Parts: sequence; C-alpha cells; structure tokens
Amino acid sequence: MRARIIAATIDSIVELGHAATTTVEVQRRAGVSRGALLHHFPSRAELLVAAIDDLFGAQRQLSDDFRSVSLGIDAGIDALWHSFTGPLEIAATELWSAARNDAELREILTRYDRGLGRDVRQMCSRLWPDYVDHPNYDLALLIVIDAMHGAAQARVVRSDRAIAARLTGWKRMMHLLLD
Repeated sequence: MRARIIAATIDSIVELGHAATTTVEVQRRAGVSRGALLHHFPSRAELLVAAIDDLFGAQRQLSDDFRSVSLGIDAGIDALWHSFTGPLEIAATELWSAARNDAELREILTRYDRGLGRDVRQMCSRLWPDYVDHPNYDLALLIVIDAMHGAAQARVVRSDRAIAARLTGWKRMMHLLLD
C-alpha cells in the first residue's frame, strides 16, 4: 500500500505539479482511504519526502545500470541525456522549483542533492572511464550536466529539433575539451 501511495504521489507531481499534488489527490489516485494515507504519511511533507526518496532511489538504480558500461563521448551523452528525460527529471524539476518558496522542502532537497550529485558523477565516470583523469573532465562534466538540467526544463517550450541540436553541441564540446 505504501508503494502504491508513493507511486500515486510521483504520478501526481509529474502530471499536475507540486501545488496540485494534495493528499486528497494522492488518496484518490492510490485508491486508499484517508485513514490509510494518514497512517503511512501523517502530513503532506512526509508524503513528499517519501516521493523524493523513491525518486532518488530510481536515480541511483539508473546509475547502477551503468556500472559496467563504458561508452564513447557521443553514446555517453545520449545515455546521460536519457536520464534527464523521464518522469524522474520532471518530478525532480517540479520539486526543485517548489522548494524555492518552501523552506521545509528546500532543506530536504538540499540533503538529497549532495547524494544525487555524487551518484551522477559516479554514473558519468562509468560512462567515460578513459576521461576521468583528463584535466578538463570535471569542467566538461559540470557544463554538460548543468546544460542538461536547463534543457530538460526548456523541453516544455522547445522542439525536439532544438534539443537534438543541443545534444550535438554537447557532444562537440565534450570532444573539444577531452580529445
């Protein structure tokens, strides 16, 4: 039941956004009684924390999926971008935006963000093990990850063609900095 409630919370965040993800909406989506929801999550904040935990667990799983994969720059950029295009990124972006005006949510996300950053860097070191010791690696990684975060948010108003051009640009930049 707990997993069903968390899944309903994430679905609501992705489909409706943070503000419309109320305990009543989650209860409806999960098909549980008010008492069952409150038994597992006495407050909306605790519900959001559980959703965040689940989202970060999914990101860690994605990182683990690349444990034994070594890709070239182009395929690695494609794989990394894929991690920025699913429900995980949509929900995370929604929660990060909401945290701007929600101190409790911001505090929780700040704690998780450090671990997530570490997980993403580990995933990238698995994607590009031949470049990890390159003097420009950290800079290139920082640029491409920040750019992907921005592009993921911009997908709301940008075409797939515009995103494809960015993918080509990120690959070119990585080649220029690392080859």
